[in-house]
Amino acid sequence: MNAVTASQGRKHFTVAIDWNQHPIEWHLEQYGSWLLLDGNGETYLGSRGILGHVIDAENGVQVDRRFRAPPRCKIDVFHAMAVEDLLSHMMKTENEKVRHWLKCVVIYHVDFKKEDEVAKILGVSEYSVQRDKMLGLVRIASRFKIPSRLMG
Repeated sequence: MNAVTASQGRKHFTVAIDWNQHPIEWHLEQYGSWLLLDGNGETYLGSRGILGHVIDAENGVQVDRRFRAPPRCKIDVFHAMAVEDLLSHMMKTENEKVRHWLKCVVIYHVDFKKEDEVAKILGVSEYSVQRDKMLGLVRIASRFKIPSRLMG
């Protein structure tokens, strides 16, 4: 465990949760659902909670731009921190190409955007999004030995 993680009282993300219990796609989508819970988005993303989105929607302001329905959140704050640490670690330690793959994975699985929206956001084709999303998931799964729906 490194000094920063130890000083915060957090376990390293590889041992904080049982990654083998569910595929990586499940962990990412649960993290996205957790961020949507009231207060978590504000605390961890600096944006407003889902209740604020409901009030804005009533006032005619469109702020929730999800295109896919998120699953019901089944994780706690420690699980969310482990997923967050995994993504942060990979974004810091991987090369530019892999970071691009990870952006595709995060926008699709955590932000719940459809592939055509991911393509618009990143300025690439839908085929590139499908390929990069697959490569990103395989990279995460193979590097940390986490099961994935892609790899059986």
